[in-house]
Amino acid sequence: MSRRLVMLCAAASLVLAFAVPVFGDPPDLIILSKTEVFGSLSRAPVRFPHEDHWSLDGVDCFTCHHDFKDGKNVMDPGRLTPGDPSTQCATCHDGPQALEKGFHQLCITCHNAEKKKGRVTGPRTCGECHAWKK
Repeated sequence: MSRRLVMLCAAASLVLAFAVPVFGDPPDLIILSKTEVFGSLSRAPVRFPHEDHWSLDGVDCFTCHHDFKDGKNVMDPGRLTPGDPSTQCATCHDGPQALEKGFHQLCITCHNAEKKKGRVTGPRTCGECHAWKK
């Protein structure tokens, strides 16, 4: 086998080793209830269509998943594996008020910005996000 082919195979292996954890199969739908943080819920849990978000133009994993240091998102892409608790919101936004503020600030701010751009957007009011199933 030529040296060039060996190098190409090694490079491809590295790309795959890092791409699989980042681009693994994230869940299509996430139910945001966190009763372990909030206790009993006064509103319905939020049904978060994960797939609808990561498939949007201009949105990538790091739009939501973050680890800020000195104002920069330094989230390690290797941590973004489905089910990894270290990348779930409640890990850093600990406590009911911090978690609620984190969800509301991220979601509503983005949805309002999309609305201002004239784009179709997700829910922006309490009852739209916390909708009881009929």
